[in-house]
Amino acid sequence: MEKLALSNIEDSVLAMAEDAFIHFKTARPVLGTYYERNVSFQELSSIVGRLSALGLIRWRITQRSTIHFCKRAPVSSQHNCTAAFTATAKGKAYLAQPRCAA
Repeated sequence: MEKLALSNIEDSVLAMAEDAFIHFKTARPVLGTYYERNVSFQELSSIVGRLSALGLIRWRITQRSTIHFCKRAPVSSQHNCTAAFTATAKGKAYLAQPRCAA
């Protein structure tokens, strides 16, 4: 696997989604508590957008009673929590790599 350079918060978001589907209404307060600051919807949307583009997360979007699995999710679905993200096999492989002590 190629060496990816994720920021600390991107790494945290990916780790949060390792074995679960995560909604923004869960992710924002958890990150806010951990980083002791407000993590805005726009910031989180940007983070998951990058993780999606890298193939590290995938989305489950629920529309009415139908579930879709996608590589990307519209901002409207992120905002109204019909979309939840989880780590892909590539994301889990990234998380399994050793970390440098900083």
